[in-house]
Amino acid sequence: MIGVKGQQNVDIFTPNKQTPMYQNNVLIELFTSEGCSSCPLADAFMKDIIHLSDSTKTPVYVIDYHVDYWNRSGWIDPFSDSLYTQRQIAICKQKNEAKLFTPMAFVNGGKALSGSDKKSVGIQITQNLAKPNPNFLKIDVSAIPGEDSLIVAYKLWGPTDSLEFYAALVQVEINNSVTAGENKDKILQHHNVCKQLQHIPITVEKGQLKMYIPQTINLDNYRLIGFAQHKGNLEIRGVDQLTFKP
Repeated sequence: MIGVKGQQNVDIFTPNKQTPMYQNNVLIELFTSEGCSSCPLADAFMKDIIHLSDSTKTPVYVIDYHVDYWNRSGWIDPFSDSLYTQRQIAICKQKNEAKLFTPMAFVNGGKALSGSDKKSVGIQITQNLAKPNPNFLKIDVSAIPGEDSLIVAYKLWGPTDSLEFYAALVQVEINNSVTAGENKDKILQHHNVCKQLQHIPITVEKGQLKMYIPQTINLDNYRLIGFAQHKGNLEIRGVDQLTFKP
């Protein structure tokens, strides 16, 4: 149960009586930065969501994108990437959002929300879990002998028109000490931090892409999240997650 101070608690993982037999998968995309003093609250909220999802086996997944436009404010976020800034800009432009901000969250490609707004995010999760799912996605991964790469394969059930397949390699947990900027002298905790994001168009029900994985990466602390997204309305049509075993 995730609640909001001064407001009625919102149980984000309890479906209502109208929930269909096959629940939709839910993807939360959070745009954040270590340079933003408002982001640690959202990071803590996402940690709670991930914990509840894992413990209840509820298909709610989180990707934590660190943007780079806060880097000129006194602290360079070591996990930031202009690719994630460009993704946020593209989503906001397509949705006619007036401005960028952090922490910004999108639940299944819906409207922009504050990533620390527990009530609004919780309502969106519950509503999306109750919707019929037009697609079902499963992913698999295999190593390439002699290469520092993985093959990420997908299979999609349902219509494929105007869809793209995304693969995100995320680091499950990171603790980092910040020595400057708005979060100076804080140790910040991050969860499901995106380290790589690749995508290909979906034209058939099965496909694959290659993802470079440096030998220095210990995959024990990583997950792979795959999702299918509509190019027009940006709806997330299917999500799947793999956890690497030691």
